[in-house]
Amino acid sequence: MEEQAGAWACLCVRGRRARSRGCWLRNRSHAAEGPDRRCCAAATGALGSGMVSPPPHARPHSEWLAHLPRGHRRRYRPGESIARPEQPTNRVFLLDSGLARICLNAASKELVLGYLRPGGFYVTHTRAWVEALEPCEVVSWPVEDMLELVTREPELGLAAFREVGRILHGALSLIEDLAFRPVESRLARFLLAERQTQGTDRIRLIETTEALACALGTTRQTLSTLLNRLVRECVIARPDRRHIQILLPARLEEMSELSSG
Repeated sequence: MEEQAGAWACLCVRGRRARSRGCWLRNRSHAAEGPDRRCCAAATGALGSGMVSPPPHARPHSEWLAHLPRGHRRRYRPGESIARPEQPTNRVFLLDSGLARICLNAASKELVLGYLRPGGFYVTHTRAWVEALEPCEVVSWPVEDMLELVTREPELGLAAFREVGRILHGALSLIEDLAFRPVESRLARFLLAERQTQGTDRIRLIETTEALACALGTTRQTLSTLLNRLVRECVIARPDRRHIQILLPARLEEMSELSSG
């Protein structure tokens, strides 16, 4: 991608380009410092902070999974469908390892509703597709056995309801974003959400730039332009194709609050 070559250049940008482009911090206080030094300082501070607090509900699912009756365990290769709309079986499944996405497909287009990570629950009888993005291992149970399982293991029911609530929240946020927020705000919200989910300022991109652009409701070219701009403004850095380093989360917070209206 075009932005890779200059990914880390903003950390030590110099001379005329710095004066012409500057950084987002150039209009802030400390006018005695040059924009280069301020940008470097902000980046150094962000790199030093590293980790962020994980979601409050995060916990190893294996702690209670070990107490459940043995379910049907199956492995999926990247690209395989874990669940699809026409699937005849009616099962509840838990993603024990790997990464999968939940999406709607129609007329050669798709809309990503969310992602399943280890510990995430879903069911096979919805209008959504669940596709493995990494090698996945899934444990499933027939839906009719679910009530009995929940009766014996209430924590399973709580985890399932929590996961359903998370997916519903994500779907509503997606509708809100597409309806009321410009693409730069949607990108900022995505980066902040992944920062919180992954627990670090160094975000591993789940999918390709093209797939991410589709999920954000924009084109690959527009997304690349926005990422390039954020790199130049020292809001993010691109150490490689699969990662984004968040340098100024406060700036992303400001961007996420913008509305198209």
